[in-house]
Amino acid sequence: MHFLKAATIAILSPLVSATCTPWSTPGTCTATSSSCDFYTCLESKSGCGPTGYELGYALPFCNAITAVSSNLSVNGQAWYSATKLCLQNALSVEASCETSCTNIYLNAFASHVPCYLDSGFCELSGADLKVFFQVVGVAGVTSNDGLALFGAVLQGCVTKYQNGQVNMGWTKWLVRTLNGEI
Repeated sequence: MHFLKAATIAILSPLVSATCTPWSTPGTCTATSSSCDFYTCLESKSGCGPTGYELGYALPFCNAITAVSSNLSVNGQAWYSATKLCLQNALSVEASCETSCTNIYLNAFASHVPCYLDSGFCELSGADLKVFFQVVGVAGVTSNDGLALFGAVLQGCVTKYQNGQVNMGWTKWLVRTLNGEI
């Protein structure tokens, strides 16, 4: 449900002009592919707590994937670094301007599909996907938000394959399976 709201916000937010009131907490949250500290910094500003996006979702998954990232192929590690940086950069406004915990959550989820797709999720190997799904777990994929998110990523990968942007790996296998070729 949140993912669908987030998608709507992603479409409509460029149409809404807003003023930026800087957070009263000093310091700058810097996006980086080398750590997950961005989420701790954003939490120190927002105070969303353990159920907010930063501590309740982003930081645990970021730390968990970072812990096993050495198990990823070179391509998988490149995808993870690019995705981590993209997800953090997508929250740069929220890191600079006062906003609600709900907006942080919705804007963050709105960034997941484009960050995953643009960073090369569709080209990951089966072994990289296995590592990813071991971290995310069944509950992460089968929750309402997880299903919507993963469904949108799958749809994006199929579209990339059909447009000739992806011609390998699991996406090719998925399309061939859906077409009844396998």
